[in-house]
Amino acid sequence: MQHLWERLQDANTYANIGPVEEVWDAEHDENGILQRYTWSTTVGRKPYEGSARTVEADNPHYLKMDLDAGEVAGSLATALEAVTDDVTNLAVTLEIVSKGTLSTLFFPVISDAVGRGLPEQVEAFAVAIAED
Repeated sequence: MQHLWERLQDANTYANIGPVEEVWDAEHDENGILQRYTWSTTVGRKPYEGSARTVEADNPHYLKMDLDAGEVAGSLATALEAVTDDVTNLAVTLEIVSKGTLSTLFFPVISDAVGRGLPEQVEAFAVAIAED
């Protein structure tokens, strides 16, 4: 399970899950735990830049990051639970909220688009962290 935890510390692992399309400028603490990264997404044709910041880390079981893109914010949490030596359950929780007046008007469209693609994104995420 430790190798899965280490994959969760690679900011690039989070590209293409939820609203996150691209990541860069990752920072880690002295223990190698991912502390923050910058990310971007595109809504319609308009690009948005945001930040992710670790708010809870329990090696090797749980990592929660707050996401903030100005108009939209939320959190992305990953939980790992060993079932056997060879099997680990992965749970991904994504919460998003509208913060601005403009995003409030379009929030139903935004949340529908993110929610519709999330199951496939989580499957791809699970495959990505399991790869050696």
